[in-house]
Amino acid sequence: MTAAKVKAPGDVKADEAAVLEPTQAEIDAWVARERERRQAWLKGPSAEERDAYARGLRQRRLAEAFDEGEARIAEGVRTGVRYGREAQLATEGAISVLMRWSRRTFDDMVRAGREWEEETSLPNRRRRVPLDDEES
Repeated sequence: MTAAKVKAPGDVKADEAAVLEPTQAEIDAWVARERERRQAWLKGPSAEERDAYARGLRQRRLAEAFDEGEARIAEGVRTGVRYGREAQLATEGAISVLMRWSRRTFDDMVRAGREWEEETSLPNRRRRVPLDDEES
C-alpha cells in the first residue's frame, strides 16, 4: 500500500492515509527483527528453554498421573460404598427371612435339639426334667 493518492488541498483522509503507511525505516527494522527471529528459530531452543520445556513436561505428566490416581481412588470408594450397601441389604434380607419363621418353627427346632441331646448323651448323664410350662 502506498500513499500515491493525489492530495487535494484540505483533504483530511489523504493526510491520514499517508500517516498510517509505515516508513521505509520501520519496514527495514521489521525485516531485521524478523530475520533475527527466524535465525534464532533455525538454531533451535537454548539450554534454558530446553530445561524449561522439560520441567513443564514433567509437571504435566505428574499432574496427569495424580489425576489418574485420584480417579482410581474415587472409583474404589464408589465400588466400596456400593458393595457395602449391597452387603447391608443382604444381611437385612437374611434377618427378615429368619424373623418370618413362625415361633412354632423355632420351638420345633429347640425341641428337636433337646431330643438330639437326650439321644446322644452318655448313660451317666442325668436326664433333663421338663419345667411345668413345657410340654412333654
